[in-house]
Amino acid sequence: MDTANAFAEKIFLRSDNGAQLSFQGRMFAESTYFDEQTSSLTRIRLYLTDSGGHVYSIVSGAGAEKSRRFYEVRPGRETCRINDGVHDLTVPTDMLFASVFGLCGIDPARAEELRPSFEENLPLAAAE
Repeated sequence: MDTANAFAEKIFLRSDNGAQLSFQGRMFAESTYFDEQTSSLTRIRLYLTDSGGHVYSIVSGAGAEKSRRFYEVRPGRETCRINDGVHDLTVPTDMLFASVFGLCGIDPARAEELRPSFEENLPLAAAE
């Protein structure tokens, strides 16, 4: 039995930019953050795809308003490709963290606080 795919499922995501993404994979990590100043809740999920990619899903909301977006990330040795279903961006791999934080709308002041967690999880996700 292929244990790597044993927990894979069909995942379907929608983004507020009109894009939709469907893939076979599994959730690898999930984090939830509450911003007391704006009373908004943000949930970030990292999925591993059966094709070896990563997908970040970010859902934020406060009251009746909700924001949904996803980013397909394909890390390489020198560069990393990021796609939101509409736009494609290729950045040097060492710029990945700054790009992810910017795309997720994470306040730069919070980015340094969150970076160690992302740095810790990226090699684990890539090894899967």
